[in-house]
Amino acid sequence: MNRLIILSAALVVGIGLEAQNFTDAMRFNQRNIEGTARLQAMGGAFGALGADLSSPTINPAGLGVYRATETALTLGVNHHNASTNYYGFGQEDDRTNVPLSQLGVAFSFGLQRENTAGVVSSTFSIGYTRLADYNSRAIYTDQYGFNSLLDYFSLDEEKENPYGGGLAFEAYLTNDEYTIGGQTYEMTHNIWELPDANGNLDLAMREDIDGVGLVDHVRRVQQRGYKGETNIAYAVNISQKIFLGASLGIQTLHFEEEVQHCEDYYGQPSSTDIFMYYYNTNLEQTGTGVNLKLGAIYKPINALRIGLAVHTPTFLSINEQYTTDIVADGQIYSSPYGEYEYNYREPGRLVASVAGILGRYGIVSVDYERANHANSKFKEKEFDDEGFVQTNADIEAALRATNTLRVGLEARVAEPVYVRAGMQTTASALKNSMTVRSNRKHLGFSGGLGLRQNNFFLDLAYVISNTKRDYWVLPDAEYPYETNMPATVEQTNHNFVVTAGFRF
Repeated sequence: MNRLIILSAALVVGIGLEAQNFTDAMRFNQRNIEGTARLQAMGGAFGALGADLSSPTINPAGLGVYRATETALTLGVNHHNASTNYYGFGQEDDRTNVPLSQLGVAFSFGLQRENTAGVVSSTFSIGYTRLADYNSRAIYTDQYGFNSLLDYFSLDEEKENPYGGGLAFEAYLTNDEYTIGGQTYEMTHNIWELPDANGNLDLAMREDIDGVGLVDHVRRVQQRGYKGETNIAYAVNISQKIFLGASLGIQTLHFEEEVQHCEDYYGQPSSTDIFMYYYNTNLEQTGTGVNLKLGAIYKPINALRIGLAVHTPTFLSINEQYTTDIVADGQIYSSPYGEYEYNYREPGRLVASVAGILGRYGIVSVDYERANHANSKFKEKEFDDEGFVQTNADIEAALRATNTLRVGLEARVAEPVYVRAGMQTTASALKNSMTVRSNRKHLGFSGGLGLRQNNFFLDLAYVISNTKRDYWVLPDAEYPYETNMPATVEQTNHNFVVTAGFRF
């Protein structure tokens, strides 16, 4: 008689130290085109421009360009569409959310237009800017596959140490009891199969009479969350030529992921009467962190501005909660509740910028940003870092420095009306040898309109961005039946943004 053995008091070894990897690192490091509608419409290329309430997230020296006090609020509607393909089977899903993109105020002091030497003005600001949006929903399906998630749970290393390895809880899910010659044995293996007389898995069990694969997969992945930053910043205007600024960034992070993995056995399994099961995981990560940004803008002539900013690494404190359960044969087996706290260091950034001011007619702006993701690091919160030695080594081996290019244009078409356009592109943070594992390449285009009337302004923006990557429906490993391949997912985001503000 075969049955699943679930021990409710099992220790979930590995939920903490084994869970963190370069996928988490790439998520924590993620930056989107976010902020005021004007900044988003111009592709985020504001490193040398300034005079925008989202400037402190790029180059705090931009606050020194202000000539008046300003306050603004930015809201948006984000629509996320995910198109997936797994072994030739395609699916689409979408999700919509309404985020707060920006909120802040900048106070400008002491500006005397007749002064041209020394500190002629200063600006203090406090504001919030959303840095990343984690909301998405995707479905992955295929039919007649040979590999099963249960194969992964019952790999040799797990069978050798089924209750103490990195998949301890999952090993319980695949522990089977069988009887040969009147003697009862226990062995961790795939529940779809029955070992032969020598205790080996019977590969023929994976084929029905037509010789086709037996396992259908459906995986639903739903993600929610954001990363935002509150900046307290100060900048000075020196001789109308040099602008210097600094900001203290306080980041907040919230991420939730729900994954439902369903497998349907296509055929008549001889080792069990369970034909379908659901494996569910729930992950929640919350964190806070701090960083410092220093910036400068030089204006050699009125038509040209050159900017440079340095961002220190962001030091985050993360709390992670994790649960799993399996639904099979009409019963639910749940893991113990897992909770873990650790620290994470997001890499620093360098931003170089140049902008041309074409009098009253328009603006051309370009930003270049570099971040070395290989410098990302997980650290224990209370003990030594032994548990993260391999994780950090994997990150260093898998990730690399990335270059981000942002370009923005603005043209005045009538006295109160402005037209804007922008572009942003970022290469994958994964090294070339790793791109098949989880390639991410981000490309975004934007446009918008602005209205300036007396002390009131209203800005509109539309941003479309596209990210292509691979996703492993079944974990990346060697399976006994067929070569495991990832699914491809193309995510397209449509963001509609509006900013309303006052200058006084």
